[in-house]
Amino acid sequence: MESRETSLVLRRLRPLAGSFRYYPYTRTFSGKEDIKAEVMRLGAQLSVRVAHSMLLLCDDIPTMSWFCYILWKGITRNRNHVLETLLRVMHFVYSKYIKPKTTTTTTNQDCDNSVQWELIRNTWKHFADGVKILNRFDFFLRRNIAYFDDRQLSSAIDKYKPQVLEKLDDKLRSVSEVDWFAKETIESNISALWKSLFDDGETISKAVESRFLRDLFMPIFGKPLPRDILALPITSSPYILGKNFETEEAKEEIVRLGVELSLYVAQSMFSLCDDIRTMLWFCYRLWRYAKVGIINEGHVMDRLLLVMHYVYTKYIKPKNGEYQIDGNNSAQWGVMWENDKNIGFEFCMLNCNVYIIKAGGPCGREATSPLEEAVKKLVETLECVRSVSEAYGFARDAMEPDILDMWKSLFDTEAKEASQTLRDMKQGIIRDLFLPLFNEAPPP
Repeated sequence: MESRETSLVLRRLRPLAGSFRYYPYTRTFSGKEDIKAEVMRLGAQLSVRVAHSMLLLCDDIPTMSWFCYILWKGITRNRNHVLETLLRVMHFVYSKYIKPKTTTTTTNQDCDNSVQWELIRNTWKHFADGVKILNRFDFFLRRNIAYFDDRQLSSAIDKYKPQVLEKLDDKLRSVSEVDWFAKETIESNISALWKSLFDDGETISKAVESRFLRDLFMPIFGKPLPRDILALPITSSPYILGKNFETEEAKEEIVRLGVELSLYVAQSMFSLCDDIRTMLWFCYRLWRYAKVGIINEGHVMDRLLLVMHYVYTKYIKPKNGEYQIDGNNSAQWGVMWENDKNIGFEFCMLNCNVYIIKAGGPCGREATSPLEEAVKKLVETLECVRSVSEAYGFARDAMEPDILDMWKSLFDTEAKEASQTLRDMKQGIIRDLFLPLFNEAPPP
């Protein structure tokens, strides 16, 4: 599977109560039971789209039956609780809303009798992805397999809506000019069918299943698969909860941590900007501490330089003027004296995580947990200068999109041209920031 661009999946940093204004991770649910409840809701929402499709196809019952059949049998051949629940949903929709008074038959082997046949072609991949992902949720949650932690499962739930449900909505709108589908009327009944997904021993009896299959598939019983069904593409494995999901989630988290750390660097720079010399020494010490012991810098240190240069040239230099030697230090220097070392160490940790992931090493929660804890402590430390930095013009919301743009290509292996440009800029940035400091001693 091709690597996805990190920039396509980044989410807005989530505000928290208390001293943490932002925390760089996705929302999480409080335990497996909450996650199970969310998965059941996703199943119900997917089923509403199935019901909508069945109603769009009901102008030709055999075509609708083939659509239901490939959803039930054409995605995965293993019997499981998700497919059983989906069968219940399809039978409910058919028997309550569609079942004709007289059976409609056709001898045409093609499936183009329905005016909405293109619907099947256009939505097949998204329905298949939706069912496969629900099967994965069911597999991991039912067996209490700790392959993915709660945060990763929560992230998978967040991604399901835009990558499956919203894409289906777009396709369904394109073939349904009039919004006649009574979603609310049917949704409550469908939701009730999914509430037993994780109940132990809750399966359809063979007699009930046979009745469901007889009602749904009698119009196509004994008939060969139509050419149109056989021509549907074999869908690839979806990304969510797939082979590379853990790695891609770790990449997202590291990029968010890079953005978060960069925002705290910006806040620190603003808290020291009453004296440009002190602020530049802070940046220089921070950069040097971040590079200690690093063999392969990757592009983390380049982005740290880029962030400091961006904050200095766009916000601080125009307002506070050039570097001057006046014998004074920033009023906040005593508070910030040790923070450059702490932040530098955290960037060093971040760089190590990037190197490990690029080398194919472990990338689970054990890799990022120490850095997450360090970020929490940094937030608490900087709380005492937050009002000072804001008084000097620090505006987190204004800077965050620009800083995110600097970090979002961190793992883009195809961005060679951008990487070369960043290297070419590096020497100019170093001159702008640190050249005035080379001939003098640091502040006491």
